[in-house]
Amino acid sequence: MDDLTLEELKFLRELTRTVDDLLEESLKHRENLEKTFERVFPPLMHFLGARGVCVTTLDEELVSTTFSHGEFDGVFPGTLLTGNRWGVRRLESGHTFVAQQLDVVGVPVGSMGVLYEGDRVADAARLARSLETVAEELDTVLASIQTAAEKHQLLVTINTYLANRVFEVGMDGAVRALCEKVKLPGFLLLYRDAVESGALHYRMYKYGQLEFASNGRRFQTLDDAIRSYGSNLVTPNDKHLGQVLGERKAVETVLISGVGESHTLGKIMVWSGGEGFSAYTVDLLRLLASTLSQRLIDYNRERIHLSQFFSSGAIDELLKDPNYERRYLSPRAEEVGILFADINGFTRICEQVLERPERIGKFVDDWSSEAVRILHRHGGVFDKMVGDCVIGLFGPPFFKDAASARAVNAIKAAVEIQAFTRDTMSAHPEISRLSEVLKVPGLGVAIGVNLAVSFCGLFGPNRNYTSFSTGMNQTARLQSLGSFRETLVMKEAWEAAQAAKDAALAKLSVGDLDETPVKNVAQPLRYYRLSGA
Repeated sequence: MDDLTLEELKFLRELTRTVDDLLEESLKHRENLEKTFERVFPPLMHFLGARGVCVTTLDEELVSTTFSHGEFDGVFPGTLLTGNRWGVRRLESGHTFVAQQLDVVGVPVGSMGVLYEGDRVADAARLARSLETVAEELDTVLASIQTAAEKHQLLVTINTYLANRVFEVGMDGAVRALCEKVKLPGFLLLYRDAVESGALHYRMYKYGQLEFASNGRRFQTLDDAIRSYGSNLVTPNDKHLGQVLGERKAVETVLISGVGESHTLGKIMVWSGGEGFSAYTVDLLRLLASTLSQRLIDYNRERIHLSQFFSSGAIDELLKDPNYERRYLSPRAEEVGILFADINGFTRICEQVLERPERIGKFVDDWSSEAVRILHRHGGVFDKMVGDCVIGLFGPPFFKDAASARAVNAIKAAVEIQAFTRDTMSAHPEISRLSEVLKVPGLGVAIGVNLAVSFCGLFGPNRNYTSFSTGMNQTARLQSLGSFRETLVMKEAWEAAQAAKDAALAKLSVGDLDETPVKNVAQPLRYYRLSGA
């Protein structure tokens, strides 16, 4: 290379300052790549005394694009930059074209060329140095644009995956997409259960592939840590997770429920195996964490809505199907087990024992919460609560079992609700004066059980899961016939349950078939009274 003269050195310094000022002005106005080159190219051509300037690089959409200004004698400038022919060459037109690759730390980000009038090959070294000076200013700008565009594209991809109605499938896709961009030997998502207080779930990946999951192949060390530390593992500044996994070079990101809220949704932990992470990787993890936080909020909102009716196991199964609402929750006519359970003498209890509204509310909450858990344990769905009456359905949402099994499960739930009310709730602190004031041996509940065709599904503006049928009305009337600690079972339900030959039901004794006319029901109700329930 020829030695630089003082004149050329001044020229190159002025060239650097000119290009730098133009790029800084463009950055200040937050211009896109096209506007940036529209600002830079005309003054640059004038400064260089060139016929044309061109750059081929990836635009903001990561599409290879050629930007140019000036005259290229009808030749597309991009073709002059193809073939990696860097340096100075004379074209067939007689003009001189100078080209150079643009790169940052050896990573190509594009190519640049300048077209000069006439034969300038003899001045090749000086022309090459001028282009190299301009290229050094452009390299970093183009690299930052491409990096930002890559991040944006990755974020779009991650959002697309996480939009999957099946959260786990979307999460797996998002982590794979991330690992295609950066090397992640280990990735762990640990998150709270929105329904079961204190419960945690996890998905652990190795180089983007799922390795362990709380609902699949389990990781014993992490299971032990969850039992030992519980939800503390996902709180900010808690170090137990890193200690458990034994990873020194790790990055933790806490997923929060929103700006200004302290509730943590979960935590991401990523480990490198020793070499640490680049700023680019850490930035991508923050982008993922932000998107994932919103997805978890939506996922939790969905689970909480479904938890009004279904058990956690049923919710898990529903959410495995992206079309679960249409497939399982759309209104349909099916034969279902029906249970109505109402506390005996509740009005008197409220007026003479509980007295204050807050005590009444606390008492009903305690009783109904356990009654609903009993429904769920026996495969039931919580329909609604009317006053102090809990209503359960057996069969929904999957209707996999036979009608006889639905009747059996309804009766078993009735037996357990009777036992819980008699043995546990009678000892409730608020009921301590019940026997003295009302002259009854503790708390009682009247239950009606039926098996009938009902129209079940999501109804109304709040999308509540409920059921409509004459069978529901009959069960309500049947329950109202029950006296203290009585379980009444409609003839159809009892006979269907008997056909199932369930051992637990054999321990129960049943009275004679009874028949009672009720208001606004065409046929008398025919039912059995269960003993030992």
